[in-house]
Amino acid sequence: MNYQMPSSQKNFHSLITHEQLDQVIEAISEGRYSWACVLILRFVGYNPLHFIPPRTYSRLIKEQSQFMAAKLELENAMNVSTNITDNQEKTQNLHNAKYLDTPIKKQENIQGVNVPFYLKANMAKLYP
Repeated sequence: MNYQMPSSQKNFHSLITHEQLDQVIEAISEGRYSWACVLILRFVGYNPLHFIPPRTYSRLIKEQSQFMAAKLELENAMNVSTNITDNQEKTQNLHNAKYLDTPIKKQENIQGVNVPFYLKANMAKLYP
């Protein structure tokens, strides 16, 4: 099939945004070349059905919807597992903190002498 493009649409840089170009590159890098072609045709303003047989186009649309559903499900599963892992880590850190944090006896300076906190009460009784 040969198709003549009008001269006003030859500058693709102004027709495709960076986000759209990223979608095309992502499709190509994932090996979905036919879908990349559909995206390019859409982004430059053409109807893909003028270039692709309807049966092929509907198959590509169906595959893309399945791909996106699987991708969304995978992302949700990753988020859930990340949340579970984060919660487990927080719980583990809380348990560790209970065992690792030993109370440190504070020392206070009583008349120039450093005396542990637990002796302070006895010192007050002995030296009023």
